[in-house]
Amino acid sequence: MSLNTNRDDPPPGEIFKMYDIRGVAGESLTRSGMYQIGLAFGSEYRSTIVGEVFIACDARLSSPVLKEELIRGVRSAGCDVVDLGIIPTPLVYFAAWNSPSGTGLMVTASHNPAEYNGVKIVLARESFHGESIQRLYQRINSANLTATAFGQLSSRSVVEAYHRSVVQNIQLKRPLKVVLDCANGIAGAIAPQILRDLGCEVIELYCDVDGTFPNHPGDPTRVENLQDLIAAVTDTRSDVGLAIDGDGDRLVAVSQDGEIIWPDRLMILFARDIVAQNPGRPVVFDVKCMRALADEITFAGGEPVMWKTGHSFIREKIAHCDAVFGGELSGHLYFRDRWPGFDDGIYASARLCELLGASSLSAREVFQTLPESVATPEIRIACNAPHALVDRFKQCVAFEGAEVCDLDGIRATFQGGFGLLRASNTADEVVLRFDADSKVILRQIQDRFYQVLDDLLNTQPEAGESTSNQSSTSTRPIDR
Repeated sequence: MSLNTNRDDPPPGEIFKMYDIRGVAGESLTRSGMYQIGLAFGSEYRSTIVGEVFIACDARLSSPVLKEELIRGVRSAGCDVVDLGIIPTPLVYFAAWNSPSGTGLMVTASHNPAEYNGVKIVLARESFHGESIQRLYQRINSANLTATAFGQLSSRSVVEAYHRSVVQNIQLKRPLKVVLDCANGIAGAIAPQILRDLGCEVIELYCDVDGTFPNHPGDPTRVENLQDLIAAVTDTRSDVGLAIDGDGDRLVAVSQDGEIIWPDRLMILFARDIVAQNPGRPVVFDVKCMRALADEITFAGGEPVMWKTGHSFIREKIAHCDAVFGGELSGHLYFRDRWPGFDDGIYASARLCELLGASSLSAREVFQTLPESVATPEIRIACNAPHALVDRFKQCVAFEGAEVCDLDGIRATFQGGFGLLRASNTADEVVLRFDADSKVILRQIQDRFYQVLDDLLNTQPEAGESTSNQSSTSTRPIDR
């Protein structure tokens, strides 16, 4: 794919997000911009990186060209680079964790549409986000880039080592029949054979790698993207359906009955198992997760820790409190009992199969042990200034009788349910989620949030504030 090559054009500040760098390939993210990002990264961290920097890309059509420019930029700053090729994101983390440098850059836009691309970074095995990402932009914007003698370049494959590590780590006590939907993402090149080598019968759904994502977007948290998987699981009477996202680091499951098992419910299954082997250890989850998760962690003997949404925030918190496990509603799952602790949809799939296979219950019966609630998916409302809107919302509400948490937006927990409003850190939108014991309670909580939010969306902001785009809130889903 041919992309803009003007090396004098700096990338726009808007692509430097909270958790990663992301833009439209050939428009906001060009070859020139990617070269400068690589040079800025090398200029900033060359003196602190011990060893080689690992760089890879996903299967998007724009990824190989952008990876070449990123590599050239990092090498221009004097860093040695290992090109890992076209692989899922978790394999970059795997390579980094097993190296002296602990540093890797992945060219991917994760679950976003095919026209997007970007960079995910891990530095010295630590999450890379927020101010660290902004420092790269500041270097580029101020032309504080240091080109020196080119670092060395080598190529290496970590696929076999990763494959072997997963298979050695997982033991299935009985075979399972699974449907695997990789959304034509890069995980499709690796995940089916790993599951087969573990002893699963694998029915492949969209596992052929195609960077145009011809069948559905690589975002398994969208209900519409799971419909083919639901149909395939029920038609084939499989034990479980596994949906992995476009770059391979997230997982959503489907039961034999066609029920979507969202990641917060999967976390309950994993926490029960992991905490039993590691009593007293913390388990970290984000503010969007269901209320029952904290209770289940406590009941299992663990310490529930709620934290900010975002894979970088969660990974950092897990390391800080030495948690044994963690996860997010978005499907990022982090295992630190027998695995290094990075988010990995392929490994999480294998662990789920191991857990289901170890039970004396059928897979259907295991899922039936999970607590039930009535919950919405994430409800997204576009606006130009999401953080300002959430701040105004906080000033306008007084949720009497509720336990209010303002860790990330505002989460109000009432008797029988909770409501959440937070600003997205990756898009110009606010995100709502509701969870309750019944539809009646859920509707009551929704109404309390929307009464204030509708007024704010229809009120002109004071001078100096950005104007929020009005979005309809008439469709307020109450079912998962």
